[in-house]
Amino acid sequence: MMNKIGRNDPCPCGSGKKYKNCCLSKDRAARLRESIWRRDEQLLLDRLIAFAQRADLAQTIVASNLFWNGNYGVEGLNALDKDEIKRFLDWYIFDYRMEQSGKRLIELFSAEIGPSLLPVEQEQIRTWQSSYLSLYRIVSSDEQGLLTLVDALQSSTETARDNGLGRLGLSGDLIVGRILRSPEPAHLSWAAILLPSMVEASFVAFCKRAYEDYQQMHFQASWPDFLSNSGYIFNHYLLKSAAEGGQNRRPSAAYYDAFTTVEKLRAAEKRLQERAIREMEKQRRAEQRVQEEELEHLRQTRGGILLPGHVRYKGSRELE
Repeated sequence: MMNKIGRNDPCPCGSGKKYKNCCLSKDRAARLRESIWRRDEQLLLDRLIAFAQRADLAQTIVASNLFWNGNYGVEGLNALDKDEIKRFLDWYIFDYRMEQSGKRLIELFSAEIGPSLLPVEQEQIRTWQSSYLSLYRIVSSDEQGLLTLVDALQSSTETARDNGLGRLGLSGDLIVGRILRSPEPAHLSWAAILLPSMVEASFVAFCKRAYEDYQQMHFQASWPDFLSNSGYIFNHYLLKSAAEGGQNRRPSAAYYDAFTTVEKLRAAEKRLQERAIREMEKQRRAEQRVQEEELEHLRQTRGGILLPGHVRYKGSRELE
């Protein structure tokens, strides 16, 4: 993990000078530039999120049910806390393909809003379209705030700007997240989460089984192909693991645990089912009332009460 450098500490560049007399000013300027690009990126993300909210609610619910692996409806969305909504939006905006167009929201955003964006924003959107969620193992974190990561599924090495997870995690711990490669250097998206190293074997095995199943339908599909179209499997593993592991199984509060979310979604699903049962009962009663009225109408007719339009006088023949 990266340690904070004191003003009077030796400068990490190796010059032999104190940090305040060497690289402190340069590092402050770098942090200022970083705060500016983070602000600009957040503004662009806000526009993306606003665009996503224009999508049909029914489509959003379909996507939510896929991500959370169940049938939760609006109840499920309303049950989620802010951090879980962020994780859903990260996948929904970048990866989910809309049913009618087959396009992702970021692609629709690029086509409609892209021409009005600044060139640097257009480049960001273009680069982000090739991103996907993956499972990364932390190798190290340096003084400049850069993480060295290994993709646990593809065995490739990545360097990404630390968004805080490197300071919380240990070497060998895992990150589920999306690497955004613009602006440079690459950095993890806002919804990345930290997991303990002990889950790597089961998590990788789960992903590999899903990848093999995907290849049965998509011959010779690469890992990026699979992950860009099936990134929801990471959440399916987290939900499954939480449901099987139960409460208070986290070794540290720094690590993500879906147990509370699983409980909330179960409660939401129960409420949805109860509402469906009430609606069915309401419909059944309405149908029963109609049947009873028809029977009463029939009994009255058979008892000598003539129907309108069927008047018959004594001694007359019924007209055909």
